[in-house]
Amino acid sequence: MYANLNAWREILARIFMGFAEQDNVSPAWLVNPATRRRLKLDKYYPDAGVAIRFVGLLAKGQGRQSDREVQETEQRDQTRDELCRLNGVQLVLIDSEEEVLKQIDGLLRTLTRASRTLAQSDQPARYKQQWMPLLSKARDVASQLRTLIAKNPEQMVNNLAESWRDREVSFGQHDRDPITPLPPASTTTAAIAYAVGQRVHHERFGDGVITEVVNTETDATLTILFDGAQPRTFSAALVQSKLTPA
Repeated sequence: MYANLNAWREILARIFMGFAEQDNVSPAWLVNPATRRRLKLDKYYPDAGVAIRFVGLLAKGQGRQSDREVQETEQRDQTRDELCRLNGVQLVLIDSEEEVLKQIDGLLRTLTRASRTLAQSDQPARYKQQWMPLLSKARDVASQLRTLIAKNPEQMVNNLAESWRDREVSFGQHDRDPITPLPPASTTTAAIAYAVGQRVHHERFGDGVITEVVNTETDATLTILFDGAQPRTFSAALVQSKLTPA
């Protein structure tokens, strides 16, 4: 199962919660020596030492590239990757043509390398104490997401895309500065409010019963079996405004 751009935005927002996020950014050190022009990162988490470049997700609708354009793109990609490596940044390529589970496995490996790089860096001890636990938490969230997606890839990817749309509405995404990170959702109340076996009503999907609650330090996910429909999985923090006792 492949994931669309909104699903990936939600996946990354959950994994990198607590880290400052920069979108469509060109850091001062990311300059192509051949052209003297800055290269771009689709997402950059400076304190995590991780950058994201989408492949195939943002270029739909564009015409087919010539052989020369393909070669130039490949050269830019190689230069971007090398510059990131030299500056201690782990560059992740997210390819729309690769299965989402395979991509998350790559993210897990990247987060492990990012933790090792930070631990071995000359950053002050206080800086490491601040960000090492968040990197560990990011790995935990990525692992939990992988488990949830593996159960029902198509349904979970669709749910993640819908959760991102809910997140945009909840936090006024279109009115915000694009490099300002989304504020973390308050999930403690949501995690306590729901229990397996509880009957609930969703404003869009109707009545159903909660079949699974997975709590984490930053969020909880609810799996709800709606009457006469397939189960759906939601972020508790994002769905609570749409969910009432049945």
